[in-house]
This record gives sequence, structure tokens and C-alpha cells, in this order.
Amino acid sequence: MDLLPLSLLILGLLVVVLDMMVTAFITPIGIALIVLGLLMGFGVGFTESFVIALIAALISYIIVARYIKKDVKDAGKGKYTFELKGKRGKVVEIGKDHYIVELEGDRWIALPAEEKEELKIDDTVEVVDVDGVKLMVKKV
Repeated sequence: MDLLPLSLLILGLLVVVLDMMVTAFITPIGIALIVLGLLMGFGVGFTESFVIALIAALISYIIVARYIKKDVKDAGKGKYTFELKGKRGKVVEIGKDHYIVELEGDRWIALPAEEKEELKIDDTVEVVDVDGVKLMVKKV
């Protein structure tokens, strides 16, 4: 087997394995490289191998996209953090450097808006700002 087909096959396998570890959705590229390497290794010409590899990539894209679509929830149906300003909740846990606040049935990591403010469990708090997914709260 020549070096190019073997290299393509190994590269394709590495891409598929890498896609299993990260959420990059590059499996179709890996499949195309694997098919291209296998076909070229068995003596099929580059042009024909390339066309078949593209078809394999398209088919794997359709299959993988349908699989992923079933497992992904629509983020639009959840609560957006920017809608939480002004809402009130209760402190339910106290951590080392943060609080856990229950707000509309969900638990959020919260920090006091004022550095020296101490909160206790069952204190009612109001969201004054949002920093990423952390709430900045003040005691009501």
C-alpha cells in the first residue's frame, strides 16, 4: 500500500476519534478521508475515489445530523439569563465563594452584588445583573 492512501486512512480515523472527544461535528470529513484512503489503497483512481468519498461524506452528514438533532434540546424554549433581571428568588445553599439561588424553579449560581453582603439560607434576593450564567443578587 502506498504512503498517501495509508496516511489518508489514518488521518480519517484520527478525525473520527477526535470528533468523539470534542463537539466539532467533523465526522463526515473523517469518513470521507477513510473512504478516499481505502479506495486509493485498492487501486481505484483518485478522481473516482474522491467523488465516492464526497458521496460518503454527504451520507454520513445526513445520518449524523439526524442523530444529533434528536438529542439536542432547543435553547429557545429555556430561560434566557437576560430575562432574569429584577426577578426574585431564595437562597437555598451557601457555597465557599458563591450561593445557590432558586429562581422560578431553577437553581442558579449567585454572587452578592455588593462584596461585603452576607446572605443566609431562605433569604429573599433580587437579581440586579447577570454575569454569564452567574446571577448578581442583592438581599430584599
